[in-house]
Amino acid sequence: MADDPIRTVTVTGTASASTVPDRASLSLGVQSRRPTAQSAMATVDERAATVVGALRDAGATSEDLRTTGLSLWFDQQAREHVASYTVTVAVPADDVGRFVDAAAEVAGDELTLNGVSFSVDDPAAVVAPLRAAAVADARAKADVLAKAAGCELGAVVAISEGDGGGAIPMPKGGLRMAMAAPMEAGSETLSLQVTISYQLSI
Repeated sequence: MADDPIRTVTVTGTASASTVPDRASLSLGVQSRRPTAQSAMATVDERAATVVGALRDAGATSEDLRTTGLSLWFDQQAREHVASYTVTVAVPADDVGRFVDAAAEVAGDELTLNGVSFSVDDPAAVVAPLRAAAVADARAKADVLAKAAGCELGAVVAISEGDGGGAIPMPKGGLRMAMAAPMEAGSETLSLQVTISYQLSI
């Protein structure tokens, strides 16, 4: 006689926590318009070096800086060659305005601020305590379902973890000015999910 099939119930438990972002990623750029491609590139190279130098002087390290764009194209309408350079710099969230000001001081009207985003430097430290809470949430849900079905909750058959994540969208724009006013990072909600299967018995 075949064994009775194992009856199970599968639930997902969730836990979340809010924290204040402590890191920011700035996307800054410079552009050059010149009659020839060579002169456009030479000018943008000089401006890029000046901006990167200012960011380093403000405290950015090699690990904080990454070139994310370098382009050269011909503007048919203006009959000019256009060269552009973009760099992303990771900075403390409280220092966004100071770094933008440092770049704007050397680049002036040629500086473009393409966007800023905030993040948590060590999300694992925030997420770690959520595991026990997510498991407890799953257990509570499973208990309700088991009782509703006239069953008893048994041993855990399977368990898996998923990361709910968290993000703060920030508007992007072609600002050509220093951001002397403070940038508010707000708060970021990090969440964690666990999916657990429990054995059921009558």
